[in-house]
Amino acid sequence: MRNVKKSKKTKRRRSKGFCLAILIIVLYFGSRMVPLLNASAQSTCVIEYGKIEKSVESVGFVAREEKILTTIGEGDIKYFVSEGDKVAMGQKLAEIHLEQLDEKPKKDLESINLRLQNIKGKRDEQDFFKDDIQKLEKQISVLVKSIQQDLKEERYERITNLGEELKELLDKKSVIAGERSFSGKNITQLEQQKSRLENKVNSSVQTIYSDSPGFVAMSSDGLEELLNYKLLHEITGKQFGFLRDSNLNLSPEEVRNKGSVIRIIKNHKWSIIVEIDKEQAKEIKKGKNVRIRTEEQNKELKAVVRNIVDEKDKKIIIFDLDEFIADFYNVRKITVEIILSQHEGAIVPNSAIVEKEGIKGVYTVDVNGIPNFKPVKIRVSNKEFSILYDGCFEQKSKDDPNDTEKTKTVNLYDEIVMDAGKIKVKEGRRIR
Repeated sequence: MRNVKKSKKTKRRRSKGFCLAILIIVLYFGSRMVPLLNASAQSTCVIEYGKIEKSVESVGFVAREEKILTTIGEGDIKYFVSEGDKVAMGQKLAEIHLEQLDEKPKKDLESINLRLQNIKGKRDEQDFFKDDIQKLEKQISVLVKSIQQDLKEERYERITNLGEELKELLDKKSVIAGERSFSGKNITQLEQQKSRLENKVNSSVQTIYSDSPGFVAMSSDGLEELLNYKLLHEITGKQFGFLRDSNLNLSPEEVRNKGSVIRIIKNHKWSIIVEIDKEQAKEIKKGKNVRIRTEEQNKELKAVVRNIVDEKDKKIIIFDLDEFIADFYNVRKITVEIILSQHEGAIVPNSAIVEKEGIKGVYTVDVNGIPNFKPVKIRVSNKEFSILYDGCFEQKSKDDPNDTEKTKTVNLYDEIVMDAGKIKVKEGRRIR
């Protein structure tokens, strides 16, 4: 009986000990659950190096230093260059066949040229009458000298007879080797026929030559004169309104109906003209260097503000550029971002910045998951992010208002609480 009672007491002790151990474990994990649950609602991020831009978006129009060389109405055109080719002054660009020409005159012209070459070649090579010709030339020379001597000595009675002899000698030479010869007659007739055919062929073909060096383009939107690169600074609000209302998205059929055009673009200098609100344009000054990002190519370009035209509540701004862009020859309407300023550095979300006792700062999180408040100084902000001074910054000394002191602040790659403004963060209390 005693043994039975002892066994029951031992079991009760063991049961109490086990329950006590379970209770201790539950209490321990319960104490840890509050920070863990709190941490689940507190997301963090790492401070990285980033960039904040202040920019204005607008739709602009492109002006180039260009000229319409010719507009082709009717006729077939044969190009000797392609769009974008760089050409020299006086270079042949195209031939316009104004009317359908029968192929027969062209073939006849080729045939006549061959016959002329053949006859002239044979005439140059032949020596059949070579001795006779030389003999005649000597006789002619002697007669000419005799006539000159008679004239000098005033023996006029002999001159008439000598003149008749000279005429007979010249006739003989012409019959043998001159225009009255067989080959001479052929050459004269063929050259006359050749001249008639050349006039007929050339009258149906117009040849286009470049009148200045530059780049070739093959279309037109009709705005070349208004958007003249050199005269662009004189543009008015009324003219800009015309540009805004212009139909610059013609269909291929509409382009064909306007006829073919050859343009010469003198260089890569070009301009973008935009219209923006006066408030947005406050930071843009004449002569200032700015950067422009094109939406179509997602490319940043260097530009200079050439001129600013004041309107009622708008400003027309002209930017000059010299960097090449794709399809430079045909771009007219372009969406751009005018980058007014760029700042780079330690970037954080604005939701991470809180104010504690009148001091702006963020909560950094150490390796143990414990948050600590660090003061910050903002360099620049937008709606979502701020660029902070990192490492340290200078501020007025607490002891001497006329002096400054360095204050330690956040560093790149510090972990911070993102939504510290919404969630109550307590220093020293672990959040993860």
